[in-house]
Amino acid sequence: MENKEKLKKKIDEKLDVPPKALEGDKNKEIEKSLGAFLVKEGYIKDIKEREEDWGFVYYSATRDIAVSQKEMPHGKWEKCIFKMGVNDKTGENLFPEPGKETEKYRFLHEASHAYQEYLCHKESPDNPLLWHEKSLEGEIESSYSHLFRFCFAKRMEAKEERKEKEDSEKGLSIWGNVTKYKGDGVNKESEVAVRAQEDANELITMFLWHPDYLTSYLDYLTLNHENSRVREREVTREDLEKRGLVQLSRQEASYLEEVIESYVEEMKCDIMNEAL
Repeated sequence: MENKEKLKKKIDEKLDVPPKALEGDKNKEIEKSLGAFLVKEGYIKDIKEREEDWGFVYYSATRDIAVSQKEMPHGKWEKCIFKMGVNDKTGENLFPEPGKETEKYRFLHEASHAYQEYLCHKESPDNPLLWHEKSLEGEIESSYSHLFRFCFAKRMEAKEERKEKEDSEKGLSIWGNVTKYKGDGVNKESEVAVRAQEDANELITMFLWHPDYLTSYLDYLTLNHENSRVREREVTREDLEKRGLVQLSRQEASYLEEVIESYVEEMKCDIMNEAL
């Protein structure tokens, strides 16, 4: 029990998001509640140091989060962090700044993966490893499965459109395009599923950081120049293409917001029920 309490405190510190990402957020403090829930349920068992590179990783087999001791290179921050979104309450940029803020954001991303591991066991108790397959076949109907299916469909559509560019990836997040998800090239659909899961997780992480951060990102993907959060920088379809991102319709963006909000409400219920 003492070790769990120590772990909770360590996770509390890593999920202590900056004030600018709390002001006006109706989900305030959910990050810390999620961390405590995952420790209690055994889906985060340890935080380990990682020396190989600057990456953060959630290992589902051991249920550890490995945190790099190296700061994310600035060039990678420029490429991977979405740099739009303003907190209407404070006027501050919502996106995480380089250094400590980005470390907290990336830890939240991995904690979110841990919660999805919990969902796979909850929604496919007979065989959690088949959760993705069951979701794609429509056997599981949950907010997470709907979000995952949408992200998967978008990546499959993009692959069909870009057959002549087999080496390029295109989806709903930069993180879903990274080379480590290449696989062995045998099962392309399985590879797309892994990348789609990464897309889903990043969208959820944005919402947990602050709902307006996700809204800004979806405005970017829809090229919605009417929104002041995006108007600050001209964006084009070519800009999305260059970053390996798909363009969404406003209806699709609204659907994603609705599904992700439902996902987080279900998460709150899980956390609250466990606390009772």
